[in-house]
Amino acid sequence: MKKHVVAILSFLFISQLTFGQPGGTSCSNAVTLTCGQNIGGSTLSVLPDNFDSGNFEGTAGQLWYTFTPLGSGTAEVSLCSNNTNYDTRVHAYSGDCGNLTFIAEDDDACVNPVFASDLVFPVTAGVTYFIRVGGSFSNAGTYEGTFSCDLSILGCTNPLSCNFNPVANTNDGSCDFASCYGCKYANALNYDATATFDDGSCLFAAVIPGCTNSAASNYNATATVDNGTCLYAGCTNASAYNFNPIANVDDGSCDLIGTCFGDMNQDGVITIEDVMLFIATFGTNCN
Repeated sequence: MKKHVVAILSFLFISQLTFGQPGGTSCSNAVTLTCGQNIGGSTLSVLPDNFDSGNFEGTAGQLWYTFTPLGSGTAEVSLCSNNTNYDTRVHAYSGDCGNLTFIAEDDDACVNPVFASDLVFPVTAGVTYFIRVGGSFSNAGTYEGTFSCDLSILGCTNPLSCNFNPVANTNDGSCDFASCYGCKYANALNYDATATFDDGSCLFAAVIPGCTNSAASNYNATATVDNGTCLYAGCTNASAYNFNPIANVDDGSCDLIGTCFGDMNQDGVITIEDVMLFIATFGTNCN
């Protein structure tokens, strides 16, 4: 029991010394990496996966990583850290866990410590790769290092384009400066609600003030904005028989007597009642 406790405490202590991302114990549970990430872990007490591609995978424990690059170039797994305390061996493969293809391996490329590995291998955009961190022969221990990439990521690098790719670092000539450009002013005649960038093409209706009512005497067919100047001719005297409530220009047509002279009550017949009404209004100034 004491041996197990000591082993567990030792493993926890070693883990605390490692500040990078540990890998998975097998290819099937490989940990995904991103470029520029720190890695670290311990292969002690990890059961060997017995994987052998004929490229000196070793017989001790191992930890696995995976990544799929956005561009083509090279990837590097460097365990050149003083916290790497055993003779490491790093392998790179492509494919899937059931059918891995060996790409490259490294044993002791680090200058310090001399037994640590520094593996650089070519990668292609969109291809999935697996990295196995193990040991030479039966060696196991703690490792620490970095995972880095030197990739050419193709795409449009111009932020003013419709298809700008913020991840791309190599312009592939695909920049689109048409599909998202248009007029962004909502009050323009050619407003484009889908436009992301304004291209200066906005068209606005000309403002021509005038009378826009065709019933008016001064109607202006070219006017776009009514300025309240419309003129309507007619009788403007409310006391006239032919008073026109919409007229604002008196045309002298007001009829204050009616069509039947002397028919004061407008009943169509001149009677004594009309005479009485005339006498009652005699002397009235109608102007």
